[in-house]
Amino acid sequence: MASVFGRLFSCPTCIAMIAALLLIVFIYLFRGNRKKKVNEFPKKKFPAVDRDEYYDVAIVGAGPAGSTCGYFLGKAGIKTLLLEKKKFPRDKYCGDAVCKTAIEILDEMGLYEDLVATNKARVADNGGMVSPSGMSYIGRSKELLGRIPAAVAIKRTLLDEAIAKRAKEAGADLREEFAVENASLDHTTGLWTIKLENKEQEFKCRVLICADGATSKLATTLGIVSTPPSSQCSRAYVEGGTHKFKADGVVFWNRKLLPGYAALFKHPNDELNYCVYLIPGNPDVVPDDLPKWHEYIMKDDPFVSKALGKDFKIERMRAASLRLGGIPRSFDDHVIVVGDAAGMIDPMTGEGIHHAMEGGKMAAEFVRECLQHGNYDREVMEIWHQRWMEKFGNDYKWSMWICQLSYRFPILLDAATAAVLRKGDKFLARWADIMTGRVPKLNLLRPEFVIVITYELIVLSVKKLLGIKISPSGDSSTKGTEAEKKEE
Repeated sequence: MASVFGRLFSCPTCIAMIAALLLIVFIYLFRGNRKKKVNEFPKKKFPAVDRDEYYDVAIVGAGPAGSTCGYFLGKAGIKTLLLEKKKFPRDKYCGDAVCKTAIEILDEMGLYEDLVATNKARVADNGGMVSPSGMSYIGRSKELLGRIPAAVAIKRTLLDEAIAKRAKEAGADLREEFAVENASLDHTTGLWTIKLENKEQEFKCRVLICADGATSKLATTLGIVSTPPSSQCSRAYVEGGTHKFKADGVVFWNRKLLPGYAALFKHPNDELNYCVYLIPGNPDVVPDDLPKWHEYIMKDDPFVSKALGKDFKIERMRAASLRLGGIPRSFDDHVIVVGDAAGMIDPMTGEGIHHAMEGGKMAAEFVRECLQHGNYDREVMEIWHQRWMEKFGNDYKWSMWICQLSYRFPILLDAATAAVLRKGDKFLARWADIMTGRVPKLNLLRPEFVIVITYELIVLSVKKLLGIKISPSGDSSTKGTEAEKKEE
């Protein structure tokens, strides 16, 4: 036994975990905490301009970030312009899973219950994961979490239009089919001039917000964003009644795809969203190969192919760019960047809707402070970057680090899945909060996670050292099987 544990604690996985924990604790304890405030800066005066000639705020992009921001600005009585280059309803390719933080904001807007009642959104009650070695857990969350669930599935054609129209109802001036060409700032008047594509009409505003998606033409033109998106995801809808998938949502960690993953999310009327997210870190998985991986997982992953069955009908693959992990600077004079344009997408999951909406709400609060104080200089706008990084952006670096660990040591995801199997639905709900970025990844250092996951890691490592095969989902998904029986 001593020799087994000697070999165990000399293995790279254990050494890496100990080093990771020490590094995280050190940085967390010794990071700076100085926070600047808008009112610390001097107020500025600009030449008088007819109030009818400009908006307080112009938001470019009416996706979840821009429209959420527009809603809260409009509700506060701030003269807000919301520009969308396409006409609603319009599509956006992603996994369609909306997590709890975003659901709470939808509820605050008065949208959530209506989306569910009109069969536009499906509440995810039973869901879970399949680990690299095939261990799985499907649990239930509805009774545990109450009225606001862990997630809902809703198509972006429906979600984005609902939020944009609610922003309009709150007072934002929504203009559809108004694509922005560029914008320029007059430092004397303190006003932006926004020029449109194929239109002679121009708009002026005091504060400009770039919320125009991962590629962000405007933020790139302004020199704030200087790099292309770092990855991609796929999406394809599976016709209801043609598949064998019984759960509401499952994440599949295929060993070859790590640190990326595949997922299935069920919409109303039994329709499925099949998606594959490529996460940087694996040299064998690059964005240009997305079609290959989309096809491979669908056909050759034993768990995904089993869930889809033999007779499923699926549309052709669509792809979308992902700007992961935040941009170094999301501000300049009189301008901030929010949502996918700012890289508000968790590198571990590729999930960005709830951070986009949370960021949009935060941006509205910040801009309102700036308007009240009257200073929009670069140094003031930098506070915006500090706030969202403090709220959730700093967590992205831990996500990136965990991604690299999971790629190098897939057994960590096996151990996490084994821990969920051991502890059940409550543990899964807390794990989901961490994985979706609702609470910081540092919560993984809490004893309730460290003890049980480390224990499972030791058990799995000993089995591996002794040549004992790790059990697949067949004999370790009892609770998941029961959940599926209830679903039937």
